[in-house]
Amino acid sequence: MKKLLTGLCILTVSIHANNVLAQAGAGTKYGPKQQAYVDSIKNSDYKWTMPILGKRASGKGFDLPYNSGIMLNTLFAKQKVLISDLKVGFNDMQPVPLEFIKFGDVVAKTQSVTVRPDVWILPFLDLYAIGGFSTAQTNVSIVEPFVMNTNAKFHGNTFGLGTTFAAGYHGFISIIDFNHTWTHMDKISGTISANMVDARFGKNFLMKDKPYRSIAVWVGAQGFFINRTTEGSINLADLKTDASLSDMESIVNETAGWYQNLTPAQKIVMKQLAQAVINKITDGGDKDVIVHYSLNKRPTSEWSMCVGGQFQFSHSWQVRTEVGFLGGRSSLLLSANYRFRMFKKH
Repeated sequence: MKKLLTGLCILTVSIHANNVLAQAGAGTKYGPKQQAYVDSIKNSDYKWTMPILGKRASGKGFDLPYNSGIMLNTLFAKQKVLISDLKVGFNDMQPVPLEFIKFGDVVAKTQSVTVRPDVWILPFLDLYAIGGFSTAQTNVSIVEPFVMNTNAKFHGNTFGLGTTFAAGYHGFISIIDFNHTWTHMDKISGTISANMVDARFGKNFLMKDKPYRSIAVWVGAQGFFINRTTEGSINLADLKTDASLSDMESIVNETAGWYQNLTPAQKIVMKQLAQAVINKITDGGDKDVIVHYSLNKRPTSEWSMCVGGQFQFSHSWQVRTEVGFLGGRSSLLLSANYRFRMFKKH
């Protein structure tokens, strides 16, 4: 069960580690109301080799973000998860399907901090990397044929790569972002790979007397895709549970009504599980009982929505926030971005 919790935490950390927020400051061409500002951009001496075609875009009046940056993101998130196809085995026994076990609410919570360096390669194309760490807590409830709740806390780290396609015209901004991440948790070997795609559309409002200062707002949709199958093993002594002693004893004594409908293999597994839980409750458990398992896990929906906004103090500094919702997901992202210029022409 603790391994199961770990897999669910990885699912949630992966979802929200991918949610690092694409650039809102895409190169934008403004309308006649900002003609003086547009003229100043056209007449500026563009001295940078990146982004490629940046000098041409600047000469046409596009207000380009500084070509390099580093973003710090802090995320608070909650995700509902669906579990299916659970199989369990003990010690040398092959895992047995336990499809009769029904799960209630499975909720994973996470807090993460990520750093996101990026470079604009073209006026409409940004490449970035993601790195950071997370803490997570998962709560799992079994509602049938017996009631049991358990939870665990984990720590993990994430690395990823991504690209953003962005454009702006007369203050309107459109952004499409793709990224791929690898996540590792402290209580599981190997990594979990995940892909995210999102699209945002919004409006950038310039300050009248300070056009380099602006407020952007947007709405968007996000799709998250992950390998759903988890397999592993865990020492049952590590299990934290509030299972009822009487429920477990009814399984061992073969008096539970639902127990009579199980296959012989399922009866063996459930009796072993119940006895191990009884031992855990009464004397701390047998440290030699190894549980092998496999399961299918996924978010309640692969798609969710978001709304967000950014305040740009200058071309160098921006702060932003984004709220995610729907799809069994809720999140709050706080972000600060420092931008600078590199790759000067010689």
